[in-house]
Amino acid sequence: MKGMIKKWIVVVVLLSLIGCSSVSTTDKQTAGVLKPIQQNERNTQIISSLGFDTLLMYELDIKDEDIKMIHYWIEHYKNGEKQDDFIKGATSTKEKMTIAASKLDFNLEENTTYTRWTYSVSDGTAISTMESLPLEVKDKERLGMGSTWVDEKINLEAEKPFTLALLARYDGSGVPIGLDEEIIQSAIKESDEAFVVKVMISKSDEYPE
Repeated sequence: MKGMIKKWIVVVVLLSLIGCSSVSTTDKQTAGVLKPIQQNERNTQIISSLGFDTLLMYELDIKDEDIKMIHYWIEHYKNGEKQDDFIKGATSTKEKMTIAASKLDFNLEENTTYTRWTYSVSDGTAISTMESLPLEVKDKERLGMGSTWVDEKINLEAEKPFTLALLARYDGSGVPIGLDEEIIQSAIKESDEAFVVKVMISKSDEYPE
């Protein structure tokens, strides 16, 4: 009987150690926590009044004190081919930050529609904002748009790029939309045009070239 008790004690201790090891590994990998800002009636009305076609807003809590920079960019693809990034920037981090990306379609002249992206990062005292040059939208009436973005809390790892959103413009029956890498690559390949909004937190203080 005593032998059985000793065996159970050993098993329980091993399970406890495994559990602690798993938690510490997860905590070590989680350098930041990203979660969507919850919309209420008041800020929804304000956002709607600005006329954004797409608006993404997130709160970012930095958990690792070694994190120094947040990198943000928007990749642009046409017919599966990589174009120049729409936006590419970085800024230093604080413990709590807010990040936002928006897309606005507008007309400068009759029958000509343009798209412009804006990316902003704020630490509560200062705000860093980058705006893309306008891009003409070809055959807007002929093309549809499918999109997806993060809608729940996400743990970020240092030096690991993360996709906040995918927007794909397509002609025909549509494209698969999701945030898994396989789905993103499939959407890029099958779409007439695609925008991929990305973010990365880093322990390096070097700015992108």
